[in-house]
Amino acid sequence: MAHNDDNGMERQKPMPQESVGFFVHQMSGQDLMELFGKTPTKINACCLCYVVRGSIKVMVNIKDFNVVTNDFMVLFQGVILQVVEVSDDALVSIEAYSSSFLKKVNFWKIISPIMQHIIKNPVFSLNEEMGNFYRESFSIMSKAASFGATFMTHNIAESALVVAIDMLAGAIRHNMVKGVVLKSSSRDQVIVGEFMQRALENYRTEHKITFYAHAASLSLSHFCNVISKSTGMTAQNIIMNLIIMDAKIQLKSSGVAVQDIARSLGFPSPTTFNRYFRTYTGMTPNDYRNAKKTSNDS
Repeated sequence: MAHNDDNGMERQKPMPQESVGFFVHQMSGQDLMELFGKTPTKINACCLCYVVRGSIKVMVNIKDFNVVTNDFMVLFQGVILQVVEVSDDALVSIEAYSSSFLKKVNFWKIISPIMQHIIKNPVFSLNEEMGNFYRESFSIMSKAASFGATFMTHNIAESALVVAIDMLAGAIRHNMVKGVVLKSSSRDQVIVGEFMQRALENYRTEHKITFYAHAASLSLSHFCNVISKSTGMTAQNIIMNLIIMDAKIQLKSSGVAVQDIARSLGFPSPTTFNRYFRTYTGMTPNDYRNAKKTSNDS
């Protein structure tokens, strides 16, 4: 697996704002390909990305998305990202908030108005007016960050996150974002947000849904109904997807033995892991690894 640092992005170089747990940066298409083009990478941060110009094809959690000028993308902490293709003129502004930063703010409350859409599709297509807002907003934050950590405080970084999300939610309500309709905020959204946070933090050790229902202080049936109704997926499938994606990235990008991967994902034995992986993918871990090697060699 790639090395993690507290900036929140695996293989990302240290940034001036690392003491705050926040950074803002512009990346060219070439920068993105160098960082995220070789293998799928687990993002240990919340990333807000605005496409200043050009186009980018990305894979987020094994789904492909085409992101173009004036698109705004929200990547949750823990998603698997790979940049597949970029245009020659691609330029993206990125604000990233580390896992330690997110724990200090009520992140899932901040994100709750747009969370249900993000789970299904992390890309928002802005009209020109909103695109100009985010272009200027990212520019201001970049200039502020250039003064260093003495100026870029935790409160300023938190305010930037709140403004970016609140403006997006407001733009959606006023039909300034193509094809997105928000449902009113509800207790169910909070439950889903808290579940997603716990799932990302605990899926390697806690596979049973009873753990997450108990943590939410809900009965198992009520908890499962809320998750299914709000996301279109069962809670078990969300946990399964996290486990399988983690397994696939380890099998594809490392030489770690299957038994060690099984152990890292909380399985009591390689046999149990093999059975689980085969149930959901139709092949054994070794078959998947060998198939990827053959594909890469051809």
